Amino acid sequence: MQHPERIDHKPMRIAAYILFIVLAAATIAGLGVRGVWRQHRMLTAYKQVPVSVQQNEVQPSRVGGFEPDVLFSYSIRGKTYESTQATPLGVHGARESIEALTRRIRSEEGSTAYYNPSDPGQAFLLRVGRFYPYSLVLAGIVLLCIGLLPIRAGGVFAHEPVAITGGPFDWYCLTPGGSYADRVLGWSAVSVLWYMLGAVVLAHYYLYTPAPYEVKSGVVAALYVVAGFWPAFRAVGAAGAASRIGTPKAHMTQKVAHLSEQVIVRIEQPFLRDILVREVRVALTCTRRNGLGSVRYYTSSQTAVEDRAVHAGEVIHGEFTFEVPDKKRHPSTPFSRWEYPRTDWLIEVTIHTASSAVTVGFPIFAENQKPAAKAA
Repeated sequence: MQHPERIDHKPMRIAAYILFIVLAAATIAGLGVRGVWRQHRMLTAYKQVPVSVQQNEVQPSRVGGFEPDVLFSYSIRGKTYESTQATPLGVHGARESIEALTRRIRSEEGSTAYYNPSDPGQAFLLRVGRFYPYSLVLAGIVLLCIGLLPIRAGGVFAHEPVAITGGPFDWYCLTPGGSYADRVLGWSAVSVLWYMLGAVVLAHYYLYTPAPYEVKSGVVAALYVVAGFWPAFRAVGAAGAASRIGTPKAHMTQKVAHLSEQVIVRIEQPFLRDILVREVRVALTCTRRNGLGSVRYYTSSQTAVEDRAVHAGEVIHGEFTFEVPDKKRHPSTPFSRWEYPRTDWLIEVTIHTASSAVTVGFPIFAENQKPAAKAA
């Protein structure tokens, strides 16, 4: 009897994670967009009508703080309606802010209400726009950007080493986790989307919401703008590195490194401009990644050059011998296995200059010790 082929669901873990983040961000942003649209329609499409206010008090809110307790009546085409809605969206807060609304209702401003031409029974008193639906949209954008960062971790998109033959012995070409140009493109895209989407959300609030605006709108807007500096600075730093330092190449003498075994690594580090290099360091590292954080299990590094002035077009070469230790026995997570947590063995090339330090990682595949050969 043949058994059905076993299906490995592990590669779906990161796909499920991405789907969860996208759905969560879309849900939060969708709730915000729904609130924004509802408020926008009520502020722009509702018609004015004279009203008579029967009740205008301050009462405790079920969600904390205080809220207005109002009752007003109005007539549309000879039919009288009543409503208890003070603003387009529910409003609550400190007693002082709610008392300020009741004073506005007692003034001439409270003599006019706004009703829905399609459903005259729906009406509100004051044209006060809330910021909280806009903050939900911004929160969805932030969650999406932050939540997708883990998939950039080394090894997730790595490729198996490619054999290069024809020399005294075979070399295997390692694939970098991302060139400087890739980093510039990635961080620039995040920065542009961050500010572009945020600008649309904030501009809509300030253009279509009657003054006075909520104080927290300015606070949230300022925090959002400042937080966007991070991807912008990362893009600028990557662009600076890409203009001075080329992406290194790395080769290894075997396709798979076994624990407790020596490997020879050859690197080629090109430079695009004249620059003073403080240090070029090559390292073998082992890192455990859980998505948003990491734990470094092992590092062994060697220096290629120190305090050297290099010229545009110059390439620094080096060969280094590393031993993959077996004392902790942490084999790497296989390539193309989209899952967390994962263990990544890397060959890292770090270039220290007077103004910065940049690192490129080359994921390698490290397994447990080779099985002992059977006796004849």
